[in-house]
Amino acid sequence: MKIKAIVTGIVLLLSSNNVFAQSAAFTAAANGWLYGDEVSNLQLLSKLANGGDTSAQLLLGQIDRDTVPGGFSDYLTDLDHGAREDLLRSDVSEGSKNWLLNLSDPALASLGEAIFKYRISRDPMSDAVAMQMHGENAGAEYIVWDTFIGGRFDKVNAMPSENYGLSGAGFLTWVSAYMSGENKALTVNRLLKDPSPDKVSGLLAVKRLARVLGLGRNFSKEINQFITIVNGQGYNLPDDANLVDLNANIARVAETDGPLSIVVRACDKCTSESVDYECVIQSLEIVGGYKTLMNIRTPVENVVSAGAFISSERPVEIFENLLKSRAYYYSRPIRSACVADFLDEAD
Repeated sequence: MKIKAIVTGIVLLLSSNNVFAQSAAFTAAANGWLYGDEVSNLQLLSKLANGGDTSAQLLLGQIDRDTVPGGFSDYLTDLDHGAREDLLRSDVSEGSKNWLLNLSDPALASLGEAIFKYRISRDPMSDAVAMQMHGENAGAEYIVWDTFIGGRFDKVNAMPSENYGLSGAGFLTWVSAYMSGENKALTVNRLLKDPSPDKVSGLLAVKRLARVLGLGRNFSKEINQFITIVNGQGYNLPDDANLVDLNANIARVAETDGPLSIVVRACDKCTSESVDYECVIQSLEIVGGYKTLMNIRTPVENVVSAGAFISSERPVEIFENLLKSRAYYYSRPIRSACVADFLDEAD
């Protein structure tokens, strides 16, 4: 089933890990934020947060604290620092506090601290475990994946035994199944037939291990080209690369891969009369590849579930904001007509 077909209604917010009831007013405002105007619905959430709504406080706190790619960034590109602070933070007139550290319900203090601190700690596995313990699974698994992709296999191996199921993170399960299986050949055909939603993050993790474990010979030419694109290095593709097939393969993989679906959906909005085989490739180059896509996830899973967020309009708009802002620092010529049109419209 395609990601675009997952959206079956607007009340998609409640996570199975939700630890508190959500008001109808919050649900309406949060759905408005997912599918409608950003600032006006954040203003509604701000009123709720200042009235003591902990769901709104958690959501605003994390948008303030950890927006893509970090801090005050592309969730709110059209507001200056002061306006963002007024909108997203508490006690603005008395010095400004992040809602995650100033929640109305003291029982949620440890949850707020876990979400707030994981970006600044030097102990990622402890942060991941704390996030997992509170049901913030998407954030917890991202920390482990990012640590793994960064080459810190030692830290992942040193994961505490009491990790609340974190050792069963989707990409780790995929990697374990691959390493224990007899068939080590990695091909595009194998990837397309794999139903796992974690196959791309798992594939990139295996690629990171390839040099260490001598797995390089297991990667076909086509799968290496796919990985090159996904890592945002499409400029390194050989001249004889089949962009038609690569574009079709990416679209098919995106049907089950949430992060990759974001860039595919953004390129699907292009109104060009012909298929633009460079749109996904160059868009990923500009924003920094799959790692950036992995960052575009629900701010707080206890408030907005991972599936609800990824299937909404909000991640596509975040991606477009990133594309627009990072294009200023992109030094290569624009090959994609769709990307060129988008950047012209953005200007």
